[in-house]
Amino acid sequence: MTEERSRTRNRRLIEKTITVPGNLRQACDEFNTRRYFECHEILEEVWQEEDGALREFYKGLIQLAAAFVHISRGNFVGADRLLRTSLGYLGQYRAKGALGFDVEALCSAAEDCHQRIRMLGTGAILEFDLAAAPVWRFDGSALPDDARRWGAWGFAPDGSALEMTISVVE
Repeated sequence: MTEERSRTRNRRLIEKTITVPGNLRQACDEFNTRRYFECHEILEEVWQEEDGALREFYKGLIQLAAAFVHISRGNFVGADRLLRTSLGYLGQYRAKGALGFDVEALCSAAEDCHQRIRMLGTGAILEFDLAAAPVWRFDGSALPDDARRWGAWGFAPDGSALEMTISVVE
């Protein structure tokens, strides 16, 4: 049996306690330190639970992180596609933002990166300077109002963050 098959078979479901603000902070830290795959994973924990108006917001952030996984690996086709689709998902949140993110600024920076990788093309995508990636930040003080406005999962009716228990594959 290969090591990969062994790891897959030994995976198990565990319970984990998270908060949305904690996951958002960690996602920002992961993205800003170029750990794009880890950022994607952290956001998926919340996205999988969210079934309301913010589901596509999380999907847009996840796809933006995944686009940078592809950029860092030199996969032009994946990066191009995911940058386009992430911008599509985030578009509806640009004007007013979401969960303390300045979505307009994030999308503008992502559009700039998209233009740069398209100029580099398939053969030179590894020349993309990852220092030009968008910087992810959110204003935690905006979370309660935004959570109420969007009816976000992981928050009480007054907008305060709740500790939530989720199941994840380990």
